Amino acid sequence: MADFNLRSFLRPYNGLIVFASISNLLFTALALTLPWMLKIAIDRVLPTADYGLFFILCGAMLTTYSVRCVIRYIAGILGSYMMYRVMVDVRFKLFRHLQSLSLRFYEEYRTGKVVSNVISDVGLMQQFVGSIVAMADQIVMLLLISILLLFINWQLALLVLAIAPLHFINFAYFRKVLQETSKLFQEKMSIISANLAETINGIKVVKSFGQERSECGSFFQCLRPTLGIGVRLNLLGNICGSVADMLSICTYLLVIGVGIRFVQQQEMTIGEFVAFYSYVGSLLGPISMFANLSTTISQGLAGAERIGKLMRIIPEIQDAPDPIKAGKLKGRIEFENVTFKYDDQPVIKDLDLCIEPGRKIALVGPSGCGKTTLGNLILRFYDVTSGRILIDGIDIRKYSKDSFRNNVAVVLQEPFLFSGTIKENIAYAKKDTTNEEIMAAAKMANVEEFVNMLPHGYKTVIGENGASLSGGQKQRIAIARAILKNPSILILDEATSALDTVSEYLVQHALDNLMEGRTTIIIAHRLSTIKNSDQIVVLKSGKIQEMGTHEELMQRNGTYSDLYNIQQQTSLENAETAVKA
Repeated sequence: MADFNLRSFLRPYNGLIVFASISNLLFTALALTLPWMLKIAIDRVLPTADYGLFFILCGAMLTTYSVRCVIRYIAGILGSYMMYRVMVDVRFKLFRHLQSLSLRFYEEYRTGKVVSNVISDVGLMQQFVGSIVAMADQIVMLLLISILLLFINWQLALLVLAIAPLHFINFAYFRKVLQETSKLFQEKMSIISANLAETINGIKVVKSFGQERSECGSFFQCLRPTLGIGVRLNLLGNICGSVADMLSICTYLLVIGVGIRFVQQQEMTIGEFVAFYSYVGSLLGPISMFANLSTTISQGLAGAERIGKLMRIIPEIQDAPDPIKAGKLKGRIEFENVTFKYDDQPVIKDLDLCIEPGRKIALVGPSGCGKTTLGNLILRFYDVTSGRILIDGIDIRKYSKDSFRNNVAVVLQEPFLFSGTIKENIAYAKKDTTNEEIMAAAKMANVEEFVNMLPHGYKTVIGENGASLSGGQKQRIAIARAILKNPSILILDEATSALDTVSEYLVQHALDNLMEGRTTIIIAHRLSTIKNSDQIVVLKSGKIQEMGTHEELMQRNGTYSDLYNIQQQTSLENAETAVKA
């Protein structure tokens, strides 16, 4: 997408744009025959009372209007289809590009800004395309009308056309200012969208801390700049239109004054004067329309610029030129002298680790030691800064991302569920699944335990991110989703640390079913949950400090032993406090 620009994007629609323009042009051009018929009626029918010619003119006018109605219908369909087709295609291409971007982008780019790009900016671009077609039609109309004016009376036509450049100077000046102002306005609107999305997502925190009034104040501070910018944008458009209107009035006065003089001197007939005056009105109409179109086009260009800026972001994680398509992997993972830096800050340092297929490995250590980062590297959400990660003996970067990730499943501390049904959320892992497979996965994950009590069972709509479910219920659905995927490699990122005792028991039982026979990386906070791991890796400052089984590490009386004893003591004190209460 690095070569994205407005011209290249609109190229596939050139044919549609041409057809829409021709239809609009024919619709408008037919209107130019009416002043000429009026000229004939005044100059030939009125003096001679030639009613035969009069009826011919009436028939021609009715035919012209009938044809215009048909063309207007066709032009309306083509124009609407073109604008909405562009809107749908741009939004789809933008969404597809967003799907290809790396995790780092979403960590640095606020959600509201992305939504603003996809909704508001694309809407402005849609209006821009319609305005381009309208402007192209008006330019052709200006040429046709200019020829007719020169044909009727070239002296008066030259006087009128001498004023026309002043209109274009006016539009050219304001277009640049309007585009810059519109760009600034859209940037402020994206900040508002980001602030709104953040507040809604964190509404529980806002209410629990009683910060509603503070958030309202912050939101108002985001809104305030748009007032001045919006007024300025509207004012600039009105000034541009007012200048255009003043130039139009001067043109009309010139035509009336000089035209009457030409009629008196018999250099023009009355019919020619009436036709000339009508054509001047048709000329000034398109010119005045440029004032409105210039505002719309300026806003559209600003929106297109913001879309282009987003589309030009190159995905950080890309497939190799000729990637290997991973089949069913065994799940052997090797870290060879791996170093990873985030914003030039080392997170993982010269790490060597080998995980055999089917083994359960626990990663423990203080916050910021690199546990979750290792999981992200295995998923290839990031690429290593140096060294390499081998999966079944092949560098992870040589696999295609999609085929490799089909072999990996993740269960997070706070699982994300979509706002569909329970069945749809489980089936998300495997689109071509069967009901039997879904039910089997749900049974292994202990989902049946609560689903059977729901009125609609697996067809229950769970709301946004499973709002109607408890933490344990959401976690079990996430585990069922992972079971259905049947991965070779499983990553559990503190999957039980946020649960109560009963929920933890049910979830742990489901996890035991999920881990059976799979290479499992457990990112742990509560050390009591990993005692049965085949190997425990203790990390500190991005390096391996200790490694062994639970019993081996406890005998060494090192970092792991200290962490475990502290947690056990804390758990005991909490239990005693609960009993006394």
